[in-house]
Amino acid sequence: MNLQQYPPAARELLGSGGEYELVEVNVRGVVLPVFRNAPLHLRELYQGALEHASETFYVYEDERYTFAEAWRQVERVMAGLHALGVRPGDRVGIAMRNYPEWVFAFMGITSMGAVAVAMNAWWTGEEMVYGIDDSGLETLFVDRERLEHLSPYLGERLLSVIAVRTQHSAGRGVQPWSDFMQSGSGVMHAPEIDPDDHATILYTSGSTSRPKGAVSSHRAIIHSLLGWEASAAMARAIAGRRQRPRERQPSMILTVPLFHVTGLNGQLLPSLRNGRKVVGMYKWDAEKALGIIERERITHFSGVPSMAYELVNSPNYDRYDLSSLRSIGGGGAAMTPKHSQRIEERSRNQARASAAYAMTETNGLAASNAGADLKARPTSCGKALLPLVQIRIVGSNGEELPRGETGEICIKGPMNFTGYWNRPEETAETLVDGWVHTGDLGHMDTEDFIYITDREKDMIIRGGENIGCQEVEAVIFDHPKVAECVVFGLPDDRLGEIVAAVVRVKEDVLLTAGDIQSHVSDHLARFKVPAQVWISAEELPRTASGKIYKRGIRDGILAQMAEHAA
Repeated sequence: MNLQQYPPAARELLGSGGEYELVEVNVRGVVLPVFRNAPLHLRELYQGALEHASETFYVYEDERYTFAEAWRQVERVMAGLHALGVRPGDRVGIAMRNYPEWVFAFMGITSMGAVAVAMNAWWTGEEMVYGIDDSGLETLFVDRERLEHLSPYLGERLLSVIAVRTQHSAGRGVQPWSDFMQSGSGVMHAPEIDPDDHATILYTSGSTSRPKGAVSSHRAIIHSLLGWEASAAMARAIAGRRQRPRERQPSMILTVPLFHVTGLNGQLLPSLRNGRKVVGMYKWDAEKALGIIERERITHFSGVPSMAYELVNSPNYDRYDLSSLRSIGGGGAAMTPKHSQRIEERSRNQARASAAYAMTETNGLAASNAGADLKARPTSCGKALLPLVQIRIVGSNGEELPRGETGEICIKGPMNFTGYWNRPEETAETLVDGWVHTGDLGHMDTEDFIYITDREKDMIIRGGENIGCQEVEAVIFDHPKVAECVVFGLPDDRLGEIVAAVVRVKEDVLLTAGDIQSHVSDHLARFKVPAQVWISAEELPRTASGKIYKRGIRDGILAQMAEHAA
């Protein structure tokens, strides 16, 4: 660890006695820089937030909870889970919208040393069953919609279900939230938690036919939060700017689901470090978001780039008092130059546009581009967030490539995940000597700015949600009239990419695009259903090795679309 690479002002922060003093530790055989004074685990993080005990922590519609009130709810969750027999290391699922109960359940699960399985709330019942079986969880928090999806399968499993915001409690092992919160016998003894114990499983799609459970430790999550903090503190110190006294409580609107790494690690958990108010939404709606920003005096807006773009493009944007906003950012997908320019124009430079690049596997910390750098290099996802993150570009043999050459982007740091749940082979492919191999292709310029040019993994990023092409292909192939198919992403101004499919039907049968879309929606979440489907009676083009020529098919469709647009 060489602190001499940093300017003197940054060295004061990172050196002995500094606010973000760095030390090196061995994490699963890899020596990594960590912050000496970081909370040891998430429970310590939560308890530290009681410094702001009387301030508002979470707002949902007309409900408001202070940091102290939230912690009292968390203690009751811990006691209730203990009464159900949950112990450290057990997996406990959460499947619901961004209700306050999501927050209390997550904090309670991780405070007692259990592992929070943040299930995608858009999943169908079939997909939920997959997540339950794959993670091996035996306790699950669900809201009304998720309980309805799951009800047909409850008789097949020994599962303790806590039902949130619903009167429906039919089914074996289902109890209402109110009963659960009264079931514990006071505050339980909090067990010891090691920094490298498992804390979360977040499901992510990639090149496989099923989502993978990315496991992260308490240390990894905490360092993803502190990595952002320290990077901002370094930038201020180098520029000679001091942290301004807090004039009002910072606040953020929670725009994305908490099961997503952006919502959890980028929006909710950092608020427990800086005493920030978080305002949850039932679902994304630009007009409602504008009203919340005005009413709650929101200081920071962050979502996927399409959300930021919809916000500033609202025809009612100028009708609201948005003077509290200091930043409008986006992550989870590429922010186009058009998006960032529009944000700057509409906010009249009052709110700084920013973009971030990261993954579930890096717990939301990797690279960032903002302000003047974003204006100067609008197609770059930014630089590695120092002092924790290292990024390099490697060739096919794993060698680091010279600046300007295209290869795979690899990321290293203490925020990286532990591995994929019960998938040692895929873990070994993705996590090598502490480096996450992202599957994204790009290059780095001479000033350390990173540019993503393509994706090596067979994956679509639609509005910040990862969609594995093979997962959608596998469902389409199950249709009895389908002979073969290919799924890929097409560019979209609002969402970044949309799902598209070309399907060859079996001989002498009739099949429509609507039939395919309906079939997929029966098995997969709505965001995975192809928006565009082309039906073909001819065999799909092949490469020399006999594989379906996916890139060629996609390029051909893009050419046709460009021709029609002209």
